[in-house]
Amino acid sequence: MIKIVTDSTAALPEEYVKRYDITVVPLKVAFGDEVYRDGVDITPEIFFKKVKESSIFPKTSQPSVEEFYQAYENIFEKYPDTEAIISIHISAKLSGTVGSANAARELLPQKDKIFVIDSKLTELALGVVVLELAKAVEKGAKVDDLIALAEKMHLHSSIKFTVDTLEYLYRGGRIGAAQAWMGSILQIKPILELKDGAIEPVERVRTKQKVKSRIIELTKEYAGSDPVKIAIAYSDNYEEVLEVAQEVKNSLNITDFYMWPFSCTILSHIGPGSWGIIVFKEV
Repeated sequence: MIKIVTDSTAALPEEYVKRYDITVVPLKVAFGDEVYRDGVDITPEIFFKKVKESSIFPKTSQPSVEEFYQAYENIFEKYPDTEAIISIHISAKLSGTVGSANAARELLPQKDKIFVIDSKLTELALGVVVLELAKAVEKGAKVDDLIALAEKMHLHSSIKFTVDTLEYLYRGGRIGAAQAWMGSILQIKPILELKDGAIEPVERVRTKQKVKSRIIELTKEYAGSDPVKIAIAYSDNYEEVLEVAQEVKNSLNITDFYMWPFSCTILSHIGPGSWGIIVFKEV
């Protein structure tokens, strides 16, 4: 038996978590002294309400070593025949979550059965990889197969997204090379990408409509006529992003389609008005 552990940035709907018995270790979102476990104590709806009501900028933190230790120990206690745990998480360039997971692994007598993976992804991209790993486990995949699958999906993915303002990324220290755009923050609408686990700038455009058109265009260019899995993430703009989803559905060879809200952890770093498209080529 192989069990899967991930973190709350995967933004997995509860139905998938239950169906595949996935263990989700939550990151934390703090508004001052008020600390919430992402996906447990706080939802996107509550998050946006607090953002509007509070003058405090949200901050995030990774799960503790103890929380990962407890998650792994619980699995071994509940399923004594567990032969391996695949623990796959948000990019190490964006969070210290992988570090906490590895530290916890070293404390357990079954550490040789725990395989911690830096997905080099986050959000729905991570969520889709987790689902594919869970499906592969059901079909009898072995540990080496799962590790290879996670790497292959990362290498054949494209993640483009936009934010209403770079301020959230700047305050959270996740802005990367896009920091050079801060001087014109009020005059641009940025297109960003997650590349090799880090956030990188792609293009600057002037209007939200041009952002929408350009991200869709870039998505089509990457996908071509190949069969692809598509995931679309949104913040407080479901109706707007629904229009994007419809256009993407009508123009690509899609084998699987997902549309979920961002996790509160990621929302803390990108803010309201954000959305993105993730493409995985079927190879």
